[in-house]
Amino acid sequence: MAGKRTGIVLMLLVMSISVFIFGIASAEEEIQPVAAQLNEVEPKEETPPVSAQVTEVPVAVEPGTGAGPATSVELNGDTIEYSMNGNKVTAEGNVVIFYKDVTLTCDHLEFSRDTSIAHAKGNVRLLKGGESEISGEEMTFNFATMNGDFAPASIFANPYYGKGEQVSKIDANHISMTNGYITTCDLDQPHYFIRSRKIDIYPKDKLVARKVCMKVGGVPLLYLPKMTQDLTGKKPLVTFTPGYDKQWGMFLLTSMRYELNDNLKGILHLDAREKKDIASGVDLTYKTPRTGSGSIRIYYMNERSITSRRFYQPRPSPTIERERFRSEWRHKWDIDQKTNAILQYYKLSDDTLLKEYFEREFDKDSAPQTFFQLARTLSVGTMNFRVDKRVNRFESRVERLPELRYDLSSQKLGETGLYFRNTSIYSNLTSKQASPTEVRLETMRVDTDSELAYPMKVGIFEMRPFVGGEHTYYSKTKDPNEYNTIRGIFRTGASLSTKFYKVFDTEVKKWGLDIHHLRHIVTPGVSYSYDHGPTFSSEQLNSFDSIDSRALSHNINFSLENKLQTKRNDEVVELLRAVIGTNFALKENPGKGGFNTITTNIDFRPVDRATFYFDSTYDTREEYLTTANFDLYINAGPKWTAGIGKRWNRAVDDQVTAELSYKINPKWAIRTYNRFDAKSGVHKEQEFTLRRDLHEWTMDINFNETRTKGSEIWIVFTLKAFPDFIVDMGTSFNKRKAGSQSSEGK
Repeated sequence: MAGKRTGIVLMLLVMSISVFIFGIASAEEEIQPVAAQLNEVEPKEETPPVSAQVTEVPVAVEPGTGAGPATSVELNGDTIEYSMNGNKVTAEGNVVIFYKDVTLTCDHLEFSRDTSIAHAKGNVRLLKGGESEISGEEMTFNFATMNGDFAPASIFANPYYGKGEQVSKIDANHISMTNGYITTCDLDQPHYFIRSRKIDIYPKDKLVARKVCMKVGGVPLLYLPKMTQDLTGKKPLVTFTPGYDKQWGMFLLTSMRYELNDNLKGILHLDAREKKDIASGVDLTYKTPRTGSGSIRIYYMNERSITSRRFYQPRPSPTIERERFRSEWRHKWDIDQKTNAILQYYKLSDDTLLKEYFEREFDKDSAPQTFFQLARTLSVGTMNFRVDKRVNRFESRVERLPELRYDLSSQKLGETGLYFRNTSIYSNLTSKQASPTEVRLETMRVDTDSELAYPMKVGIFEMRPFVGGEHTYYSKTKDPNEYNTIRGIFRTGASLSTKFYKVFDTEVKKWGLDIHHLRHIVTPGVSYSYDHGPTFSSEQLNSFDSIDSRALSHNINFSLENKLQTKRNDEVVELLRAVIGTNFALKENPGKGGFNTITTNIDFRPVDRATFYFDSTYDTREEYLTTANFDLYINAGPKWTAGIGKRWNRAVDDQVTAELSYKINPKWAIRTYNRFDAKSGVHKEQEFTLRRDLHEWTMDINFNETRTKGSEIWIVFTLKAFPDFIVDMGTSFNKRKAGSQSSEGK
């Protein structure tokens, strides 16, 4: 019996040695040429499973794929087995593969060394750098070419979620889905989605869908042959703004983004207004490979102003029709590192179009210009060529045809310690009054302004005395007998400043304060300036700009700046900055001499969550404050924020504003804003906002009551994934007529 057991043991030992030798020979014959450079783990035939194995498997890079040099994937799993020749790896249980920025997880995996193709099954997830994810029950993926197929599958490409019958990863930056949908809602049954025959997603770039149907709650709302969504920002494809306005009646403003290619994209507008009819427009942004980039915007309407309250009611008088339009072109070209050009053309049909239909643009710039400007940076200054032209006859405008300007930056004159600065401007000027007036004021003007300074340091003081002058030639003046006149202005002055500081060994870490040493910096300064009266009075000149209105001035300016600084994380943090200044007019200065106005500005931020700002002006001649304003803002964490402000003007009013926002729970939040006139005792304005979190949307219900304007209520829907996407449904009621509140004007 013992001999039989010994024989069996010897036979097993011989078989094991044979298998081991065969395995080594097979492995050496197959992979020896690349084993060294790939750090390959030698395979064995049907090795017994080992728990939680980790190994590296080489990826075979195909020629022409651009995948770079050969590397290895890191393979983790509960059990890992190799085929007899080592070309196939099988993993089971909690399988994870890491390769560059790609991670693959599944329950079962078969990987081929020869083709670098992985067949994964069970809870398959493919993640790339946190930017995109594909998940499904089964997938085939090629690690050499970085492409693969899922059927069916779900995808995530920030901010989109989606599902499709088949999802393919074409390459490292391209995902394609057929017969599926996309949405920004992460629920299994999304509130809304966009269904499409084919969707191509380029993470962090764009999304392209074809044969699109948009559904909300399962109800189809919109059909499009093609849709392109920019993923580099937070802007929507289509925006709807319904509402009601007293002048427009009911309205619906629609804009749709389009992208023909990376260099040509824009927005199409189609707007319907009950009392004004239909309007349309196009915004186009473009890039050229060599001549810069720009934008073109056109908006047109045949305005039909109906005289009835509703479009379906009888009209007491005929409908008034007129064409109204806006045309804008802006182009910028960086010709080289030192030269750039800007062109802007702005044509309007009339002087009220912007205010009536583009109020936000009107508030920013009520009279946009048409001009061309070419600027070049030189070794010792800058050269600027500019042309201004009036294109809207209803405007008053100064034309410059052309204007050439050279700015010589401050240059040191040898070893003298002197610095010279100069600005020279040639202008061919024409001032045109608004139509129907045909008044034209013209002149050719050459202006040169020079300054010679000698900055120095005397002990702890920095001093800068200067002397200079301005000479201006005018081809025409108000008096024809004074044509071809040269005006001269002499100026001189000096500035003096110093700086003191002291560091306090202070450590405070309580009440929200975080102070590690405290540095106090005091910077006093004084400057003197004298501008002699011009040799040719400005009253004898036609005024085109500020150059023509020079006058005598003789002043001393005083300033005192205080700063408190500390250090946090090796960075300097400014806790307090306070500046006080005043102007002292000497006897030669026009008007009353002596101190004029004292200005104060204070910025105080003791902790990150609290900010205080204050400014004021004090009239020393009348001996009273003329203005005083302050703002206090507190951010008390995720729950609530508060702010209070005061606007006091001695000649106008005394207004107090207060704002409070509070998050009741994850779904609901409230905000209130009030404006009160303390001088008249009138509650000027109050506004309440109730916010509801609708999962992928937020809804704001707003109520505003403003004295003399009446009450308004409007609803704003904002898509979380696209904060710029706002659907604003508004109306107004109880509109009070102008002048009905007589007390308001007092």
